[in-house]
Amino acid sequence: MNRTPILIMSALLAACQIAPAENPVPPTYGSGVFERDTAEYRGQKFARNRCSDCHAVEPLQLSPNPSAPSLVDVANTPGLSRESLASWLKTTHDFPSEMYFEIPEEHIDDLVAYMLTLQSADYEPAI
Repeated sequence: MNRTPILIMSALLAACQIAPAENPVPPTYGSGVFERDTAEYRGQKFARNRCSDCHAVEPLQLSPNPSAPSLVDVANTPGLSRESLASWLKTTHDFPSEMYFEIPEEHIDDLVAYMLTLQSADYEPAI
């Protein structure tokens, strides 16, 4: 039996390996796996159900609406705190007016808890 075709295919497959990126370590965000009945879990569930039509709600996702920032970008805004994020989500989230979306008060703290897990010390904007 001629093994030449097998050897050639093996060599070709080996040559097709993808070289690792210069910086193969992605930013370190929270685990994304939360215990049920925690604020982070409820906030992630709310974000997936209500925010994901426009925003990327998980790390390394792209927003379906290019004009909508990802939740990672929002969470990593310089100077952002739990209080400033909660205030922004309560009072100014329906800007621009054509977006009109109001976050029910009972979901604000959960959404804030989830979004704060998206903060990363090595965050770099995707722009």
